[in-house]
Amino acid sequence: MAASITQRSSRDKYSRRSHRHARTRAKRDTGSLYVEYMAEHTGPRGPYRKGLQRRREIIAAAAELFAESGYAHSSMRELARRMRLTQTGVLHHFADKEELLVEVLGLRDSSVADYLSEVHATDVATQSREVARHSAEHEGLTSLFIILSAEAIDRDHPAHSYFVEHYRAAQTQTLDPGPEAAERAPTGVSAEMIATLGIAVQDGLQLQRRYRDDLDVVEAVDAFWRLVAAARAHWSQHQGPQDSDRREGDDRD
Repeated sequence: MAASITQRSSRDKYSRRSHRHARTRAKRDTGSLYVEYMAEHTGPRGPYRKGLQRRREIIAAAAELFAESGYAHSSMRELARRMRLTQTGVLHHFADKEELLVEVLGLRDSSVADYLSEVHATDVATQSREVARHSAEHEGLTSLFIILSAEAIDRDHPAHSYFVEHYRAAQTQTLDPGPEAAERAPTGVSAEMIATLGIAVQDGLQLQRRYRDDLDVVEAVDAFWRLVAAARAHWSQHQGPQDSDRREGDDRD
């Protein structure tokens, strides 16, 4: 009995210590969320400026809260406390927590889209590298995305449909549109499969980065697409007539 109590006590201490570590890491990663968001969103001048500014402040604070505690364990009461408002004051700007979630999810999407529009990435490999670079430079938004995407696996989660659409769009955006993409891929490895693997590499590396400060995500993403290019070059040089015939048969099907 004494041993059982000791083991349980040790597990409880480990759980509390792990929880504190997770919160510390989340705070470190999300500490710049407010600065990132507010710096990128300067409101218009005029009578509505104050209200828009307050909405942006609430969205930024909600993003930090969701990244620290997850959506399910975040409360409007805690958000109001952080904003030094009453819950009624927060609800004046947002009808409920789900409306806030929609706004928060748009943070990363708009930030990535704005960034890519400035770097003019044309091919898939360059675009993937720049997305990785953006994620590395905006760790708060990246941590937020990772936490919410894991939580939204539950089909009843209000963000589940968002992530379903996100990965559908990512599949299309990561698909190499070049005519040689299919021709130079090994038999049985479609351009769609390469796109799926590219997304998995990108997301997996961002997750590892939360545990490995030494990991260069941009370099690793680059390495993946160099491997893809090398495999395609090798395949195009060594494929035999039977491979071409098989591929043509697949195209006819």
